[in-house]
Amino acid sequence: MKRALLLAALCTCACGSERSASSDELTIVVQGDRRELEQQERTLRERQEALLKEKGQLDQRIADLARGLKAAADAEQRRRLETELRRQQELEGQVSASQNALSAQRSEVQAKRQAMETDLQRATQAAVAAREASAAAREAKVAERESRIGMRERELGQREQELALREAALAKAGPERAAQEAAYRAPREVPKPTAVEVKHKRLLAEVETRGILISDLPAEVQPLNAEIHAARRQGDLARAWDLLGELSKAVVRLKVDQKFVELKMLRLQGARAAARLSDPQRGEVEKLLRDVTASYSDGKYADANKGLNRIAAILDAGAPSG
Repeated sequence: MKRALLLAALCTCACGSERSASSDELTIVVQGDRRELEQQERTLRERQEALLKEKGQLDQRIADLARGLKAAADAEQRRRLETELRRQQELEGQVSASQNALSAQRSEVQAKRQAMETDLQRATQAAVAAREASAAAREAKVAERESRIGMRERELGQREQELALREAALAKAGPERAAQEAAYRAPREVPKPTAVEVKHKRLLAEVETRGILISDLPAEVQPLNAEIHAARRQGDLARAWDLLGELSKAVVRLKVDQKFVELKMLRLQGARAAARLSDPQRGEVEKLLRDVTASYSDGKYADANKGLNRIAAILDAGAPSG
C-alpha cells in the first residue's frame, strides 16, 4: 500500500508540462514490476509456442505409427510399433499437462497485471483526494494566521491609542506625575545579541540535522527565518527572540514520516517540471528517485527525505532564472 501511495504521489501533478514529468516518474517507479511481468509473459508465450510445435510433431508421429501398426508384417514389428506408440501417447499427455500449467501461469500473470493497475488507479484517486484535503487545510491555516495577524494588528492599534491617550494625560498632569509613572513601569527585558545568535544557530543546526528544508515548513511559517534575520540586522532583538520561539515550535511539531515524504514528493514534482536539467542531472535525479522509492517502501522515511533533499538541490541548480 505504501508503494501504491507513493506511485500516486508521483502521478498527481499539475497540468501542461508537468504531465510528461509525471509520466517519467511513474515509469521509474513501476518499471521493475512491469518489466518482470512482461518478461514472464514473453517466456510463457515462447514456451507455449514450443509446446504447440512439439504437440504437432507428436500428433504426426502418432499418426505415422498408427498407419505402420496396421501394415505391420509380423508380431515383433507390431510389438515395437505398439511400444513406440504408447510412449508417444504418454509424451503427448505430458505436453497437454504442460499446456494446462502454462495457461494457469499466464492467467496468474494477467491477474497480477490487472491487480497492479487497479491498485495504482485506486491509490491515485486516494492521493488526489488527500492532496485536495491538504490544500484545503493549508488554506484554512493561512486564513487562520491572517485572522490572528489582523487581530494582533487591531490590538496593537488599540494599545497605541491607549498609550497616546495616557501620554497626553500625563503631559497634562505635569512632569512629576510622568516621572512616577515611569518609575512604576516594568519594561520587558531585552535579550542580548549573543543569546539571540546562539539560539538562532542552534535552531538552524537542528533543522539541518533533521533534514528539514524551509520549504518543508507550513506556508505561514516559512517567512519566519527571513524575518528573524531582518530583525537581528535592525537590532530588534525582542522581536527576533519571539520569532525564534514561533519557528522553534513549528520545527518541533514537524515529523519526518510517510505523509511528510509524500507531500515533499508532490512539491518537488512541480519543481522538476519547471527545472532545466542537463542529461547528467536528469539521470542523477532518476537514480535518486529509485533510491527514494526503495527507502519509502521499506518505511525508512528519514533516508527517503535525504534523497529528496539531494534532488531538491539539483532542481534548485537547474531552476530557471528570473
